[in-house]
Amino acid sequence: MRPSGLLFSVAGLAVGAGLVFLLPEASLFVVTEQHASALETPGERWACPMMDFIGNKPGDCPVCGMKMTKVTAGELTREQQRRMDVQVSAVTQGRARVVVRAYGAVRYDDRTLQVVIPRVAGRIVKRHDAARHRGTVVQVGDPVVDLYSPEVFAAQGDLAAAVKLTDQPTIRALSDRFQRWNLAPVAEAILRGAAPVDTVTIRSPFAGRAVLALEGEGGAMEIQLPQIGQEVMADAPLLRLVEPDAYMVVVHVPELQARWVRPGLPVRLSSDDKGALPEIQAEIAWVAPEINLEIRAREVHLHLSDPAGRLLPGSLVNARFESTLAADLEAADPARPETFGTFALVPKTAVLSTGVRSVAWRVAERQRDGRMRFELAPLALGPRLEDEFGNDVYVVRAGLKPGDEVATQGVFLIDSQAQLAGTPSLLFPQGAVARAPTHVH
Repeated sequence: MRPSGLLFSVAGLAVGAGLVFLLPEASLFVVTEQHASALETPGERWACPMMDFIGNKPGDCPVCGMKMTKVTAGELTREQQRRMDVQVSAVTQGRARVVVRAYGAVRYDDRTLQVVIPRVAGRIVKRHDAARHRGTVVQVGDPVVDLYSPEVFAAQGDLAAAVKLTDQPTIRALSDRFQRWNLAPVAEAILRGAAPVDTVTIRSPFAGRAVLALEGEGGAMEIQLPQIGQEVMADAPLLRLVEPDAYMVVVHVPELQARWVRPGLPVRLSSDDKGALPEIQAEIAWVAPEINLEIRAREVHLHLSDPAGRLLPGSLVNARFESTLAADLEAADPARPETFGTFALVPKTAVLSTGVRSVAWRVAERQRDGRMRFELAPLALGPRLEDEFGNDVYVVRAGLKPGDEVATQGVFLIDSQAQLAGTPSLLFPQGAVARAPTHVH
């Protein structure tokens, strides 16, 4: 480009800038009536009753031509309430009853475990019913195995010789030995003149159900049922028995509810095949002092008795227990009602939450024509609970008081209306539309 052309271009730009600077502001920036209305009256919008159109000023709908009606944030006519299916409920006051649900499998109660132990060594030559099948119910005195024992045979011979010699000290010593072996009937037979035998019957001193290993013990604790020809050492476990009707259930309570369980709480059980089991009495017997890091839950043991045999080991059951909260939101002592706390409770359906901020829409005014005006109520909430009717409720720490009415259905629509109108809402605590200076476009 030639130097003269460059000079003309620069001069043209300078003249244009000067003209723009000299023009009045109104000729450059025009604030439309609609924009001004939005800035001056936040909280009011005009809606078409037929089409999905929202405007900032009164007039006819540009889509269908119908006359638009004014919509005020938080204020609903009777017809709007019907269309939005708005429902309200009162904030209640009462005890905070927590319902905790957990699942677990039934197992034998390991507290009732008894072990049948022969006090002498020998070889098994016969098995009786108690030693043939796991799960067999054994009574006190039932035979378990017949044991060939040279040691017992020799002791019988010594006792028979002492009887012939009327050696009372030896007789008493040998009788005591048979007593320690749990073979007193064998010694009594010798004292009555019977001949020694090389095979004796080992009987159970306990009653119970024969088991191999209890759940949770691992394979190292499992013992096999006695077998023919098996060599048995003295004081070695021969048979394990548990009480047939005593069971325990291990359940895991989620971390968020873990602090609301304590020993002694009664438990209601049910199963998929039997339904509710009100006749089975159960309670929490033990609560783990820590949280399981892998599943983020707390282990809880339930102990119960089932004489009717409605449960089987391995059955999956639903455990439901209720806890009442104290004033500090910890589990209260169920035996001391004076420790129960009293709280304001609001239905979960009334609460809108971002995870950080929670609000409810409270009824501020009811008008004679059926209109309802709602106002935003920021909330400070306690824990979320399940009441005795299965409904979720929140403990209210601040923001609502007992007797307040709050929207429990249509809440999101009420909040959306407030967002659209620019008034305070869940996402916009100060309102979505802020008043701006008039010279800003």
